[in-house]
Amino acid sequence: MPYLIDGYNLLHAMGLVHSRTAPTALRKARLGLLGLLGSAYGDEASSVTVIFDAARAPRGVPAEEDVHGVHVRFAIHQAQADDLIEALIREDSAPRRLTVVSNDRRIQKAAERRHCQAMPCGEFLDQLERRRRKPGKKAAAKPKEPERPFDEEKEHWLKEFAELENDPALRELSDPQEWRDFEG
Repeated sequence: MPYLIDGYNLLHAMGLVHSRTAPTALRKARLGLLGLLGSAYGDEASSVTVIFDAARAPRGVPAEEDVHGVHVRFAIHQAQADDLIEALIREDSAPRRLTVVSNDRRIQKAAERRHCQAMPCGEFLDQLERRRRKPGKKAAAKPKEPERPFDEEKEHWLKEFAELENDPALRELSDPQEWRDFEG
């Protein structure tokens, strides 16, 4: 099932970006999200397309590229990502198989008009977490191991997003207790 994801909308729902986020923090957040999606979807990552507004795109970035197997589009020729997402929904030859991820009501309505599945970001994040925890066929054949891989992955993502934790603009959006609960 193909996915169209409103990238900054999802990052905002995750609490990783807001309107005053610095460009370097945006880049790290984008790459972290794409790494997370690529890892969770594995061989199916090519069915995921993430659309970002071009206003925050790095200078010289191509309009389309693949990162960690995930297809990335910057809305370079549109006013905003919403315009590109709506165009992609309209152009899809089989919209009923398409899942559109966004909290933006305009995008949800465009998806509903074409009979796509409109999924809020929170619901997608819950699904993503279940997908990441779902054991693969190889894991099912092995004897149960301790939860060490989760600890290693947690450490990886804590390091990946470490700069964001210290970003004062992001810290004001997040409850410091939530950071401590997550870390320990």
